[in-house]
Amino acid sequence: MIGLGYAFYLLLGTLKFVLFSFYTGTAFPVDLFFMNLGGMLLLSSWTLLIEWKKRRWIWLGLLVAHSLLLISDMWYYRYFDDFLSVSLISQMMQMGDVSSGFAALILPKDFLLFADSLIFLGFLFFMRQRTFSVAKKTRRKTAGLTFLTGAVLFAVPLSYSIVKEDQHLSRSVSDMRDYYQLGFWGYHGFDLVQGIQSALGSTDGLTKAEQQQVDKNTISGTSGATKKPNIILVQLESFQASVIDQQINGQTLTPNLNNLKKESLYFPSFYHQTHEGRTSDAEFITNTSLYPLKSGSVYTRFPDNEFEALPDLLRTNGYDTAAMHAYEKGFWNRDQVYQNIGFKHFFSQDDYPKQKKIGMALNDKQFFQKSIEHMETLKEPYFSFLVALTSHTPYEIPKDEQQLDLSSYEDPILKRYYQTIRYVDGAVGQMVAELKKKDMWDDTLVIFYGDHDSGLTNEDGEMQQKAQIDNAVDAFNLDRRVPLFIKKPNQDTGETITENGGQIDIAPTIIDLLNLDAPYMMGHSLLDDEPNLTAFRDGSFRYKGYYYKAKLTGKAGNGTCYDVSTKEAVTRDMCRPQTKQVRNDLRLSDAIIEKNGLE
Repeated sequence: MIGLGYAFYLLLGTLKFVLFSFYTGTAFPVDLFFMNLGGMLLLSSWTLLIEWKKRRWIWLGLLVAHSLLLISDMWYYRYFDDFLSVSLISQMMQMGDVSSGFAALILPKDFLLFADSLIFLGFLFFMRQRTFSVAKKTRRKTAGLTFLTGAVLFAVPLSYSIVKEDQHLSRSVSDMRDYYQLGFWGYHGFDLVQGIQSALGSTDGLTKAEQQQVDKNTISGTSGATKKPNIILVQLESFQASVIDQQINGQTLTPNLNNLKKESLYFPSFYHQTHEGRTSDAEFITNTSLYPLKSGSVYTRFPDNEFEALPDLLRTNGYDTAAMHAYEKGFWNRDQVYQNIGFKHFFSQDDYPKQKKIGMALNDKQFFQKSIEHMETLKEPYFSFLVALTSHTPYEIPKDEQQLDLSSYEDPILKRYYQTIRYVDGAVGQMVAELKKKDMWDDTLVIFYGDHDSGLTNEDGEMQQKAQIDNAVDAFNLDRRVPLFIKKPNQDTGETITENGGQIDIAPTIIDLLNLDAPYMMGHSLLDDEPNLTAFRDGSFRYKGYYYKAKLTGKAGNGTCYDVSTKEAVTRDMCRPQTKQVRNDLRLSDAIIEKNGLE
């Protein structure tokens, strides 16, 4: 009967993995099943040493704890396409002020993950009058055999996976690849070990090979300006490229940004490269030309590290540098990070009006207006970096500021998103007009870009359905493309540049325009004649006319290569040369960040 109770415990736990994979849309191959089952056996085998009266309640507690971890992973995955890790603990502390957006991802059906605990509790109630007595020697043998079985079930598919992947776990560039290679319990166990090592500061410096790559990878400008212009760099919150030129019920969603294309460079194939840090990742990538971390955010994990960043370079070259963000100064450690990457001034919440908030902070119209006033106090030439916030999830906007008729839409969050986008577009229009009025536009290098997607691009969502997405290329573009506008000094005619690029290329492009040399940047100018390799954290990338989608459940490099023009899969050989380079670049970026390699 004891064996039956343990088997029932294992069955419920395993079925929960199936439900978890269904909810998250992640694969559940046979080897993952055996590793997860093996992990359960390894973690629970010790309970077989304990008498039945205590053991049954321990099993119930383990089921509840298992459900808590699974549901946390699931909620996190819905927003970040990744699972929780130890390195995210500090990041989660920063989410209190944006929890309303995260709460929108919680669905009533999710709590079915706890149904097994109720079922098991019913089983215990049914068996409450029965007692079982087993000799200690038998319990030890059973526990030992169970542990051994678990070890075999876990080790065999893991060994096969390592041979198949032909790489050490430490070489992986994606948490999700670790999950598929190690299973649920292996992933969290491996992550715990890495978290402890990181907390102990046991990471060595850059290897000789890594240092050589850093030393040789410098960039220099070739078509720069003879005069140092003022620079205004504006990051727009949750701003996808799909909203540019979009019409809804005969209404133009972004009239001001559409007009901006007539007097600036516009990049329709520009992509966000953020990961778990989202907005902070966008800031980091843009200013340092490094990739986001495999797990967590640089802002929360390594706020004291030093980087050869854009503001530091500009400051060295005579610029007054200022960051502007109308929220709490210490939020996501921005006060530390901004100082370390070279910003002399940081105008935060206390430097802006307290009234008329939309969402989590001051509305963008007043934010831009006040930021222009702050710019007027700076010594020329200056570099101003603005982080807008009005279109932050969950897209809260007063009814009297809603300008669009969205009666043909059903999703309330999507409707609020489009309303905030229209509002922010109006704020951009007012900002441009004010800069022109104050003679701060013509001679200035002005850049607007989106930080990341809306979080509403999922396959079952109304946004994708309305866009009639039916292929991997269009789904990728909807999710990853963000707008980029570059208005060069004294530019008065627009130009569309179709070469693809990413946020990692913004700093090198600015450096190119200024004809400066930079110590180290991983990105490349968007204005040179060389094609850019635009890489993403999971190993996917865009290069020339191709999009490569990494396959995390298979051997690295065995993903799918798509022709962007035909949107059809083509032979993998068309993408193969870049797959290894992407992995090497991501590993090098991680090493630079984690080892403070640019100190």
